[in-house]
Amino acid sequence: MSAITLARRITARGLSASGAYPPLNAACGRLAGGFVLAYHNPPPERVVEHLRALEPNRPVPLGDLVARHVGGASTSGMFAITFDDGVASTVRGIAPLARTHGWPVTFFIPTAYVEDRRAMPFQWLEAIRGHLPAERMTVCSEVLDLTGPGAREVFLRDLTRRMYTRPRAEYESLILALAERLVAHGVVDPRQLALPAAATWDEIAELARDDLIRFESHGISHVAVAALSSADLERELRGSQEAVAAHTRRPCEHFCYPFGGHESIGEEAPAVVARVYKSAVTMMRGRLGKRPPELLPRIPLYPHDDRAMARLKVLTN
Repeated sequence: MSAITLARRITARGLSASGAYPPLNAACGRLAGGFVLAYHNPPPERVVEHLRALEPNRPVPLGDLVARHVGGASTSGMFAITFDDGVASTVRGIAPLARTHGWPVTFFIPTAYVEDRRAMPFQWLEAIRGHLPAERMTVCSEVLDLTGPGAREVFLRDLTRRMYTRPRAEYESLILALAERLVAHGVVDPRQLALPAAATWDEIAELARDDLIRFESHGISHVAVAALSSADLERELRGSQEAVAAHTRRPCEHFCYPFGGHESIGEEAPAVVARVYKSAVTMMRGRLGKRPPELLPRIPLYPHDDRAMARLKVLTN
């Protein structure tokens, strides 16, 4: 019986079996190799819980893990820790954690978010998601009928898909107009839509001096690469790479696809990415396995995932 099958059976039976997990973690590491964790904005204490739960697996720099993977060396028992989006509170909370525990971490930065100090459309969408009224309205020349059963859920699903697959011009104005309407009509207090600020270039530059902390590219605009023309894709890849390298004074060698699913990446972008970066990570789940470096899977962990769920996700991928 494989370690992964055993882990699934233990979980299915509802056994705590806490003493069984370190051997299972080690066995899965030997059998399935290394992996990359994907975080967004977790509380630092939750990250500590997760990483303790994954012992004896040990974190290594993303660049080292990629180099071993590409070179055919063993990645057994190794993983990289990554954080998307460059939210200031996350960078400020995780950087001291990395230093205290000696854990190498990588932050993927959308450079326009840092430079313009403006929230990104997906952040606005998350902020308004629970506040849309069940009304019929016209916004940005679109007639939105949210009155029927499940109408709001269908609209949000379709808008999210648009954001994951289409150019920014096809959804940003609508999302911002909806936010303005909610405030203007008294549906929400503006303070409820206070969105997270990005880390600044000054603090990124200071933190990047530490060998444990790396900043890499999440593009310029956080637009799905599948929606970009060839020229815009080149600009996103190289422009963000140059900006990150200039501010950190370190090579920018790794990329994180915005949104990270297959529909957001498309068929053509990975070949272009491979010419610019040593690796690129997705939100497609799994261990490194035999995946090409320009399409590396990750294992997402979220604030609501407890220690057992963190173990389970790693053991069963």
